[in-house]
Amino acid sequence: MKKIPDLITVSFLLSAMSGCGEALMDYSVDTGTPVVESYLQEGASALSVKVYSMEVYLKDDYKLSKPISGLQVNVNGRELAETSSGAYSLDLGSDTIRENQQYALQFEYNNKSVEAVATVPSPVRNLRVEPESLEITTSGYFWNDSDTTEVIVTWDDAGDGYYQVYIESPNTSDMPSLGIFGQRMMQPFRGNTHRATARDFRSAGVHWIYVYRVNKDYVDLYERISSSDLANPVSSIHNAFGIFTSLSVARVRVSAYESSE
Repeated sequence: MKKIPDLITVSFLLSAMSGCGEALMDYSVDTGTPVVESYLQEGASALSVKVYSMEVYLKDDYKLSKPISGLQVNVNGRELAETSSGAYSLDLGSDTIRENQQYALQFEYNNKSVEAVATVPSPVRNLRVEPESLEITTSGYFWNDSDTTEVIVTWDDAGDGYYQVYIESPNTSDMPSLGIFGQRMMQPFRGNTHRATARDFRSAGVHWIYVYRVNKDYVDLYERISSSDLANPVSSIHNAFGIFTSLSVARVRVSAYESSE
């Protein structure tokens, strides 16, 4: 099962909040409100929840975020174990996180009940790619900008899904200047088609294209962090910020062969 990449890291969320400065305070944000980070992946045999304090800046008072320990975190009535400071997990044993199933988070903090619900979306069906292999032309360590070859990824969609495409390239450690291009995450969108170009495949070898089906709360948070409006953080969690969401993933491979001009 593909490990979830850093879709939205809680550190990014916290820095976005602190970057708002006094604007956050103008909206009466309670600095004692916790920040939650949890992605439930369909098919996984364990789930985890991280809980942090907020990182805020108000005039001369700067407060760093810290993990919140000692909580009794429950999902669907089952208590999670604290495996490290502020990190709680539950091993499902022979069970897995199932599509279309609802998961309810609950814990108490500062005399308030923190609650959230996530329903696991179904993985995309009939995922396919054309072509399944392509030839990339390079000059030294650089790709040919004039190569207009498209790789088209399609899947079945009932019309109500949100998707995010993630391209994982082979190890590029032998090309340090290209190492930062080893992975690419696209912005969430609706539809059943993603068009990639030869530029998305940075080196020869097997590339995996992952199509994540994500929930609307994830999309809302992603769009807010990507925008300039950071003074109004969004959250679907009652009495907390952050994200408690679920997603599913399917993948398809593309092989790239290198040729020199």
